[in-house]
Amino acid sequence: MKMMQWGFLIIALSSTFLFYVWGKADVVRVGYELDQLSKQKLALEQEHDRLQIVFSQLTAMDRIAQEASRQLNMRAPAPGQVILVAGGFHKMPEQKTEPLRVARQDLIGEAH
Repeated sequence: MKMMQWGFLIIALSSTFLFYVWGKADVVRVGYELDQLSKQKLALEQEHDRLQIVFSQLTAMDRIAQEASRQLNMRAPAPGQVILVAGGFHKMPEQKTEPLRVARQDLIGEAH
């Protein structure tokens, strides 16, 4: 009977030790994963910042105007071509509306 008690004690201590070691190894593994994810997050944040700069450059009004002129042969309308339309259909009650600038179709061809 005493031998059986020693056997259970050894098995219980061994199991406890194995679970302890397994738990420590798991903590180390999760620590490495966390470190890798932190590095990946930093890299993605840097890429996001870089893409924000590229987006800002590509959507700059001056650049769009240059590309429209260069690629599509577009140019700003002459002063007589632009008419101002008061109000608007998209007006929200709390918004201050500014006149809508519209190029007159019948004068567009005359600006060439």
